[in-house]
Amino acid sequence: MRIALLMNLAPRKLGSFEGWLVEFCREARRRGHTLDVLGKRPVHPEFARSLGEMGVEWDEIDELELDPVEALARLRGYDILHLNMFAPRSFVALLAYAAWPARVLFVDRTGGQPVGLGPQPGALRALLSKTADRLTMVRVNALAGVSDFVRDRNRARFSLDERRARTIYNGVDTRRFSPGPARQAAPALVLTIAHLIPEKGVDYLLHAFAQMRHREARLRIAGDGPQASHLAQLAAELGLEGRVDLVGLTNDVPALLKEADIYVHPTLAEAFGLAIAEAMATGLPVVASRLGGIPELVEDGVSGLLVEPRDSKAIARAIDLLLDVPELRMRLGRNARTRAVERFDVRGCARAHLLWCEEHHRRRGPLAALFASRPAGGEAGP
Repeated sequence: MRIALLMNLAPRKLGSFEGWLVEFCREARRRGHTLDVLGKRPVHPEFARSLGEMGVEWDEIDELELDPVEALARLRGYDILHLNMFAPRSFVALLAYAAWPARVLFVDRTGGQPVGLGPQPGALRALLSKTADRLTMVRVNALAGVSDFVRDRNRARFSLDERRARTIYNGVDTRRFSPGPARQAAPALVLTIAHLIPEKGVDYLLHAFAQMRHREARLRIAGDGPQASHLAQLAAELGLEGRVDLVGLTNDVPALLKEADIYVHPTLAEAFGLAIAEAMATGLPVVASRLGGIPELVEDGVSGLLVEPRDSKAIARAIDLLLDVPELRMRLGRNARTRAVERFDVRGCARAHLLWCEEHHRRRGPLAALFASRPAGGEAGP
């Protein structure tokens, strides 16, 4: 089987998504498949080296847009087109749909409309969008959501039956992300890792830190993005100088997690939450927003604490509680590690995606099934 993995992402760091890509390629080669990866630049040298050692080609996906005719000829040569991080009607997605007879598998990793942000569409626009959605899925063999929340949202949006939509959870390397020695240092260190945009809700975490009883605790914010300077200014306005550290983008996330006592994820939208899964695998208790796919990762009161989004007071109370009761903090962290290993390991995730590809390589696509004759007994063909 020839697979093209198309991604609207530059693998510029060594995060869990890049780790999944490498594991996907490794599993594909182990199963005897040919695989090419098309993505954006820049490419982290170690990521490129890992693909090269497996004999996997990496090409720049933007080149497909330069010559659509040549791009279609190339894409038609694959058995499976595995789409990641593209909007359903983006140019690359439309090229994939046009590349008959290649089978198209669409992965949705998005969290949907952020809580409290963005206008709602009018009735006419919603109707036109719904009609376009149904037409879009005619050429998609199947869709996978990275959580039940994402799967169910897409089933409703695209009117998909259960055979064409499934959940394949994201995965993290639970060997790379693993608990370190018990941390004895004081003061307590709270960590969040995020792309610094409004949808990640980091400003609510800063407001929570200003309201906490444990004034000695420190906050570390890892990641970059357009809100970085705003968050630094907000920390100063809230009187948090010396307690908040913005460390920027880093490749050594496992080390950051091992240095922390609590992980907080105050997002306003989330499909799954790879950073949450990384923290859980490291054995950290998690405080996170109760929305999207997060409740499928974090069992409230068992492997972490869930709070309502945009509620700084609730975030502050949850962090204070974990600092007040070390036994609770340790128990939640142990349970989080167990859950991550059992349900969100990257090797199981890669195998699930490859099995999905193999299944649809053998199965007729939706257009073929639409025009196929029905066998005796009235049942649709396989």
